[in-house]
Amino acid sequence: MFDEKTTRRHVLKSGITTLAASAAVVSDAGAALRPKRPGETKVVYLGGDQLHNGFGQEFSIRYNFRDTGWRIISTTDARNVTPELLRDTDLMIVTRWGGPIFGWTFGPLVEERPSLTDRDDGYMSDELETAIVDNVLNRGMGFMSLHCTCWTPDRNKFNAMMGIKGIMHGPVQTVFLYNFNQDHPVTKGIMDFHVDLDENFGVELTDPKAVRLFNSFGTQDKRRDIAGWAVESGKGRVVGLVAGHTNTAWTNNRYMELHWRGAHWAMKRDIPPFPEPTTQWF
Repeated sequence: MFDEKTTRRHVLKSGITTLAASAAVVSDAGAALRPKRPGETKVVYLGGDQLHNGFGQEFSIRYNFRDTGWRIISTTDARNVTPELLRDTDLMIVTRWGGPIFGWTFGPLVEERPSLTDRDDGYMSDELETAIVDNVLNRGMGFMSLHCTCWTPDRNKFNAMMGIKGIMHGPVQTVFLYNFNQDHPVTKGIMDFHVDLDENFGVELTDPKAVRLFNSFGTQDKRRDIAGWAVESGKGRVVGLVAGHTNTAWTNNRYMELHWRGAHWAMKRDIPPFPEPTTQWF
């Protein structure tokens, strides 16, 4: 936890150092990661693309779980998420939608970029869909679906695992999150709040076991949607939180608290008090 004397520069420097260290774990050639250690919690994050701030997403997740001791492995290229990587993963978090899109990544100065066809990282491939679904249903891996991950309309097994059918968003607008489920551990005690700039995705619950966590209201399109849900799926648990198009959600303390609670619940663990940031870290 950072104290009041922690400066924004110190926090950013610490976070960037963490990111650099994590990036060094895997070589450019995709060398294998070290085996999971006994008692270790392994989290895999796939996010970041040309429409979303991949650096901000990863920084927010690493900052949010900074004191847990969890091993967080992140990538913006879906080809890195193999069945071997997931076979001992405790929690997978995804912020990607189902269409062809460029993965966001660090890189050197360039004069040309490959075409979309050449850069397509295969999200979501048949192999990846099968690996995710099998690990959740049959092994009990936790899964968090963030923002656009709910919109994967042509992946029936994946959507069935999540227990939802996605509803496409409208314009970027102020989105109010309200009517939080006070009977569920992920949202108990959370009060209504808003995100200044976001897309108002929604979902339809298709699994009878799926539980609504909260609703959303877009100030421009006037839509009211289910914007958060939780479901016991086979041996695993899934949490879905659909806000997060811009950095205004990823840096919102209440939304970060939902990430915190959702991650612990998805792994079937007690939810400790949220480590409220004591400084403006972003």
